[in-house]
Amino acid sequence: MSSQTPKLPENSPEKPNEGSERKRSFAQVMENVDLARAVRIRTEYGRVRWLVSWYPQEDGFWLARLSCPTIEETVEALGQSRCLAIDSATRHLLDLLHRQAAESSRYEND
Repeated sequence: MSSQTPKLPENSPEKPNEGSERKRSFAQVMENVDLARAVRIRTEYGRVRWLVSWYPQEDGFWLARLSCPTIEETVEALGQSRCLAIDSATRHLLDLLHRQAAESSRYEND
């Protein structure tokens, strides 16, 4: 008698699906990369006194909130990952800062 376990058919529900395990592990790796990058961005932005936070949304997107000392409002943006949301909020905040700088230079020239 053999002590080997019987070989399950390819499509058996008891046999782990290698493709889904790879997808799951790839998704976990990407999640870890996204989190590590978001934390690194938060640290970099903190050096110039910008505050960054992110929150998961029910629809699978992420909400990033970004603020800085020179703009009163907090900018919010959505993205498919933390970093995409932070990047979107950053572009919006930089646009506000550029507008503010243009307005102040306009007043100085008048």
